Amino acid sequence: AAAAPAPGATATSLLRRYRPLQTRAAGGFGSVEICLDSRLQRRVAIKRMPLASPDAFAPAETVAQALTEARTASLLQHPHIVSVIDFTYDAAYAYLVMEYVDGMSLEEFLAAVDGHSLTYDEAAAVADALVQALSFAHENGVLHLDIKPANVLIDRNGHVKLTDFGMASLASAAGFGGARGGTIGYMAPEQLRGETVDERADVFSLAAVLYESLCATAPFRAATPADSEKRIERGVVFPSDLLPGIPQAAEEALLSALSPLPEARMASVPAFGDRFLSGLGDVREGRKSLARLIARLTSDDADAEEDEPAERAARVWELDPQKGYLGSRTDRARPLLHGAVTAVSVGWACWALLGSGGVTEPAGRLVVALAVGAASFAAPQIGSALLYCGLA
Repeated sequence: AAAAPAPGATATSLLRRYRPLQTRAAGGFGSVEICLDSRLQRRVAIKRMPLASPDAFAPAETVAQALTEARTASLLQHPHIVSVIDFTYDAAYAYLVMEYVDGMSLEEFLAAVDGHSLTYDEAAAVADALVQALSFAHENGVLHLDIKPANVLIDRNGHVKLTDFGMASLASAAGFGGARGGTIGYMAPEQLRGETVDERADVFSLAAVLYESLCATAPFRAATPADSEKRIERGVVFPSDLLPGIPQAAEEALLSALSPLPEARMASVPAFGDRFLSGLGDVREGRKSLARLIARLTSDDADAEEDEPAERAARVWELDPQKGYLGSRTDRARPLLHGAVTAVSVGWACWALLGSGGVTEPAGRLVVALAVGAASFAAPQIGSALLYCGLA
């Protein structure tokens, strides 16, 4: 393999095209910069990750293997996975150029909303998107292993995307955190112990995120892996004790997926999703609610947040192919359109029928036709009855 470029060399070439605008996150394992792509005039997010921890020695072969896995995982293309535009590295850092998601993370969202939790509709929207993203990744042989609220992004349209595929293995290889590739509080016990993991580890992490999103508490968050594992063995408070209205199927799915024993969990993410989403809430309504809240929480104009919520809510709608354009905008569109078509049809038939019956006075014919049409608009069966009587 070719030698890695000198430290900073790749960054210099990147910055020729991408102009930094804002730092969104900075921590021990990397930072995230919002940048402007000077060629395509669009915003991107660039994540810079150090390839060696100052407190640990990482063999070059291990880091190289992790880089290969991270680059492969980042190639996943799915509507609910953050797209990766470019991936490169030098001797000191790896750089991940990703699409910019204009919104906020689930972690930021939960911290900002009242109750620090999601409604059932909102939880259904988040769960549906994450189940689709993880199912696609697993079908392509990729585990995430670091599912947490900070890696779940929600844009201004209420669309949910999962990010940082492949970063768990890179963090572990670089010697960061001692968390064995994930985040303490969301990792399955077998991952905490450094054992072999499969799809059921992602099922556990997904359930932990959804439990926190509904119940406003992270049940396994702790300072050390050992403390987190003890909490997992102890089990969680039943969701129904905190949320009396939660559907039984959703509660059973969470309790099963959060089992400390992998064999007691669902074998796949779709199996978990089918049980958890059964009767939980309306996914479409959840996306609309998320869009309204994200727009309000990320607004730069404080006055607009207070004075224009109704206007913003009216603009948030989504096309439903079954209901059509008007039906997607308002639930009353179909009966109103039905009544209007009926009124015009019955009114015109009444006008023609009066003329055939010898009523030649236009004003009289118009009054009767309008009256019968109005009755048809209110109740089509009334107009039909009047028209039938006139014909008889």
